[in-house]
Amino acid sequence: MSIDKLFAEGFLKKVQPSAERSKKSLAISEKYLLEAKETAKINAPHASILGAYNCVFHAARAILFKDGVAERSHFAIADYLQEKHKDFGADYIASFDHYRKLRHSVAYGLDTVVGENDAKEAVKFAEDFLKKVKAYLKQ
Repeated sequence: MSIDKLFAEGFLKKVQPSAERSKKSLAISEKYLLEAKETAKINAPHASILGAYNCVFHAARAILFKDGVAERSHFAIADYLQEKHKDFGADYIASFDHYRKLRHSVAYGLDTVVGENDAKEAVKFAEDFLKKVKAYLKQ
């Protein structure tokens, strides 16, 4: 969906650009990454995937907060990044959206089964994504 439509339909909202909110969102992201790693170690893949997604969600929000944008729906983040931050990397954005959908399935689905490898991959992606966002915001 286009950014204009996302704003018009209330999925994105203009807010004051905030380096402070961006920094806080990164700190939350780091906490979720630690939790995702810990739950992966004890073979709790559902919890690990939820934590990994929360890590990338808050990392991505850091970019939006710096831009003066707040999301009202998780799917709007990927669309926003695709349009406004193409240089962030299409693969990263596509993977973010993949884990958004997986998180939704894990949290709300009745038949979703994930395993240890799924959790390890999610945690690895979350770690890489957070590093990428931190480097990207320093540009």
